[in-house]
Amino acid sequence: MRVRQLLAVLVVASLLPLGQRPAGAVTTPCDSRPSTPIPADAVVDRSYPSRFLADVDGDGHKDVITGYFSGNADPDLARHFLHLELASGWGTEFEINTLDQFSLSPQARPHSVVVMGGRRLIVVGVQSTLVGADFALFDFHDCVLGPIPLAGGGYPNIWQGIGPTHSEWFACRDDRVEMIRVFAADEAESRLFPDVYPSGEAEAFRFDGLVFRLAGAVDLDLPRPAREVHGEFPDCSVFVGTFVDDGSSVFQPSIEWLAYEGITKGCNPPVNDRYCPVDQLTRGEMAAFLVRAMGYTDDGGGDLFVDDDGSVFEAAIDKLGTAGVTRGCNPPVNDRFCPDRRVTRGELAAFLVRAMGYTDDGGGNLFVDDDGSMFESSIDRLGAAGVTAGCNPPVNDRFCPDDYVTRGQVAAFLIRALG
Repeated sequence: MRVRQLLAVLVVASLLPLGQRPAGAVTTPCDSRPSTPIPADAVVDRSYPSRFLADVDGDGHKDVITGYFSGNADPDLARHFLHLELASGWGTEFEINTLDQFSLSPQARPHSVVVMGGRRLIVVGVQSTLVGADFALFDFHDCVLGPIPLAGGGYPNIWQGIGPTHSEWFACRDDRVEMIRVFAADEAESRLFPDVYPSGEAEAFRFDGLVFRLAGAVDLDLPRPAREVHGEFPDCSVFVGTFVDDGSSVFQPSIEWLAYEGITKGCNPPVNDRYCPVDQLTRGEMAAFLVRAMGYTDDGGGDLFVDDDGSVFEAAIDKLGTAGVTRGCNPPVNDRFCPDRRVTRGELAAFLVRAMGYTDDGGGNLFVDDDGSMFESSIDRLGAAGVTAGCNPPVNDRFCPDDYVTRGQVAAFLIRALG
């Protein structure tokens, strides 16, 4: 029953605005307005960064920015929306399809939040092609979410793309956006000097607080090394999200989901702006993840194990033990938990099977490399539940039970297990 209730709560939470205003949040004019819920047929495109957290209304608490499409299974034919869910519980949305400039193939994909002129602007991908994408900058102003136009009408042509002889991106400053276009004389030259930009141009759009104004050309002082140019003009369309160190991780959408649900707080307290996706997961960290995900509160009186005194995870470990999800690490005595020991894929299977209550092993022997493993039964149940497909795609006839699990990988396991 607890598992069903948890799954229902998680599904609803993934579609609806956040709940009551957190303690200490600043009251804003938006707090008393009616909420704008995401419709039941909303589909978040998880193949791209489509949901992340950032403080957009300036109340000191992170809000949820979501891109989704609704009304059609084909993203190119559906209606596309950008939705902002405030920490206060109120939300607002904008339909990307109403922007004629981007009506060919609108894709509501939030990428980052930048601060310009003291305002927080949301960078959104609104059109994608095989060679690049168009971006628009959205503002949340007077409780309304909307794109920022050019002073003369329309929207700045913020394009990002790359080809054999050119590269284009946009860089953000405090009050302006700079469109960068760099060129090589020909494809042969670009291969001969791949790390140097020989020529190029740029133009700037200045933000005056309400609209962008074309400010003219920017001198790139080329030729220069590509790394130097990118250092001076950093790409502000790069997805930032909750953590600064998972931008290149294939597990970033899953990691964002963990942050959204409050299952992870980060790996570098008290700042907690990093997730450490490639670090190997410890048993103590696993306890914290599961306790937050499942909502365990009973610690059985505490101090269930002799080796976790002083560990930051001691309370979580006791709650996990009381819930029967862990039995210890030194059978048959099992008076130790080994909080600093790394978690193997086999151990992870056992943790998740006990926590989720999986019983169906799909007939058993789903993988060829777990015969004789003490975790074979749990591995088969995890596979039958669809939480793991294996470790050697596309064949996926192996589970690799003795491999250690990274923090990035556990995010993917948890999002599958919890729906």
